Amino acid sequence: MQSHTIDPSSINIEDLYKTYKPHLFSIAYRMLGSRSDAEDMVQDLFISIHGYLNENINSIKSYLSKMMINRCLNELKSARKKRISYVGTWLPEPTVQLTEHSPLDSVERNDTISYAFLVLMEKLTPLERAVFILREVFAYEHSEIAEMVNKSEVNCRKIFSRVKKKIELSSQKEDVLSAQLPVENELVTRFISAISSGNIQSLVDMLTEDVIFIADGGGKVSAAINPIYNRERVLSILNALSSSRFPESKAQLVEVNHQPGILLTKEGTPTGVICFEWDVKTTNIHRIYFIVNPDKIQNLDVH
Repeated sequence: MQSHTIDPSSINIEDLYKTYKPHLFSIAYRMLGSRSDAEDMVQDLFISIHGYLNENINSIKSYLSKMMINRCLNELKSARKKRISYVGTWLPEPTVQLTEHSPLDSVERNDTISYAFLVLMEKLTPLERAVFILREVFAYEHSEIAEMVNKSEVNCRKIFSRVKKKIELSSQKEDVLSAQLPVENELVTRFISAISSGNIQSLVDMLTEDVIFIADGGGKVSAAINPIYNRERVLSILNALSSSRFPESKAQLVEVNHQPGILLTKEGTPTGVICFEWDVKTTNIHRIYFIVNPDKIQNLDVH
């Protein structure tokens, strides 16, 4: 395959930014699990890019992707140290879309990132995450990935194969559930009704026996520090939330990372996001994620 080198003097940074920002943001958001950090990472990359462009670049897209991956890997190394002192469970930063708004354009819609995917990425090492995202999501060749992460192609293939086995079941789960959005919408509407009215027992048949409730208050807002396991205990925590938080909060059906979820607001200001993972066979709720850390919801575009 013939290589085409690039003349740095012919490159317009503003055009590069417009062309590649969505792609680079998608990489960073999946890698970091934070919209705000991903936005910052993209901005910083283009601010500092001038000194890195040279005539030895064969593919500007691959080159920018490599720069982004390296920045994310460095960020994750420092982030892991910070999270040792994080209060409670660290959950990714959600993306919220009001359902009454017009749908996202087709490009963004095809590039969906479920919340479950972001949670799953947290269980991988930074290198595993990079290799999996570049191959599975963006379909880069293993040779390109090897160049981006400074590993051998054989090593990258092994890493990808190992990760694929780890998360194959979760991927299948998401494929199955994508066809069940109307059902999920109805269930989330029922969930809102039950928790807003205090009729928590009506949720019993919507939860799996081994349902898990995971909250993230970041030590800044009152929230369960440890995950809550099994239906009975989860119903108790939901009952407590219903009486403490919901009387003063408005709950509405929204899209959280392109799947039905709940946005809580108080006088128009976001105070929490609830999203779900569903059991494939029963469509019952298997995981409940409750994000109330102000840092992760203060920048949501909900107007």
